[in-house]
Amino acid sequence: MEYANTLQKLDLDFVDPLRLRRTMSEDAEACRAIIRRLFYLVTIAAEDAAAVAVEGQSRRLSPDQARAYAARFREMGIRIEILSSAITELIDGVGKDDETT
Repeated sequence: MEYANTLQKLDLDFVDPLRLRRTMSEDAEACRAIIRRLFYLVTIAAEDAAAVAVEGQSRRLSPDQARAYAARFREMGIRIEILSSAITELIDGVGKDDETT
């Protein structure tokens, strides 16, 4: 049976965790990029909602238009809720990964 010398043993013990830490760091950065993109999508939804709110202030707004705008607000709210939930889940996941490295 062959035995590894001390340097070989240290190489085996420490090289892979360092590589793993680098990979986890890259994963965390990719996750941060996704979070930034999700915030961008929330911004778009908020701007769309603001545009609908402006249209809804028209003096010529009919009840049907008001109903349609309200439905669009509901859809935008659901979209923002989904995006914000995804952001929270990703942040919680990144925090757990950062604690283990």
